[in-house]
Amino acid sequence: MAPSPRPLLPELQVMNLVLGAKHPRVVELRRLVGRRSSRSTEILIEGPRTVGELLDAGHKPSTVVVPESSADDGSVGRVAYRLAADVEYLVVRDHVFDKLAQTVNPQPMLALVKRPRTELPKKLDPDSVVLVLVDVGDPGNVGTMIRAADAAAATAVVVVGGADPWGPKVVRASAGSILRVPVVSGDDARHAADVLTALRGAGARIVGTNVRDGEPHDQGALTPPVAIVMGSEPAGLDDSLGATIDAWTHIRMPGNTESLNVAMAATILLFESRRPNV
Repeated sequence: MAPSPRPLLPELQVMNLVLGAKHPRVVELRRLVGRRSSRSTEILIEGPRTVGELLDAGHKPSTVVVPESSADDGSVGRVAYRLAADVEYLVVRDHVFDKLAQTVNPQPMLALVKRPRTELPKKLDPDSVVLVLVDVGDPGNVGTMIRAADAAAATAVVVVGGADPWGPKVVRASAGSILRVPVVSGDDARHAADVLTALRGAGARIVGTNVRDGEPHDQGALTPPVAIVMGSEPAGLDDSLGATIDAWTHIRMPGNTESLNVAMAATILLFESRRPNV
């Protein structure tokens, strides 16, 4: 049985167009999704809202998959109407969809799309703020920081090592922001110094973050154009990056906790960089 084309009306889906686990195309998709990595040419986007934002951003998925039980839901149908006629549109059994999805309690739509590619900015404007994540491994934190960068109108987020910014958990945690703010990725943590040198060449002051050392975060250290560099959750920034850091900053904490969650800290620093009259 051939995969079903995108329907004119989602509610016209009929049982003989719903694909099961043994269908060759489903087997192929499961293999493709299972092998997906940070080097994959295609990424997996989950949820009607996020797929809609994907379309808003001008991206075109190659394949869209929905579970049988949600094929005629309004949120699914509104996105289905917007798909180009040559987009592969598949309705699969619910248990098949659950195996294709890579998150717990997945939202009722998956889309395969070519991985967006964004390069480091060559020249930054005077008000530019770039968030650099070096070896941040938790996908939820990476997604939350991308969301905060979007909220603070950051010029770009640069991900060096750590979690794949286009992994399903990161995309979900970003709440669609990853489709609005430019995200540069591809280098591993060993190339962090080269990335920071390139950003300095583009006009950024490179500000590293530390739990205690450096200038207080609210004393002008984050005046644009600036690249705010966040390190991994347990270890922070490697000492080897010291030569590429122009200044260090920390968040003053009058209370008793020793440190903040990295995503919370990044949010505070991003909005401090946007505070006027610093």
